[in-house]
Amino acid sequence: MITGFFPGRIRLRAPVFKDTAITERALSILKSPALSSIVKEIEHNPVTGSVLITYHPTKVPIAKLTPLLPFLKKLEKEAETYSEKNKAAILAMLDELEEYVKNWERA
Repeated sequence: MITGFFPGRIRLRAPVFKDTAITERALSILKSPALSSIVKEIEHNPVTGSVLITYHPTKVPIAKLTPLLPFLKKLEKEAETYSEKNKAAILAMLDELEEYVKNWERA
């Protein structure tokens, strides 16, 4: 899924990013107020299933992300086997992720 990475820039590419509902949901989380000081820009290409995220590497909240690793691995596994069959599960996981990110704002 990660096809390019260096601090401040990450490119993801997968068939799941060709699905409009899933991609819009994921991008709305990345554009949330809790992440607005971290994420600079997001480019999405639905034809290739690619998402390019540029961000401020020094502002990434590692302490908040570390507890999320098992969840993110599970989400990655679902996304890697994306089909209409597991679309609802992926969207539900994105809802869960959004709640976690919203809690960052409250903390």
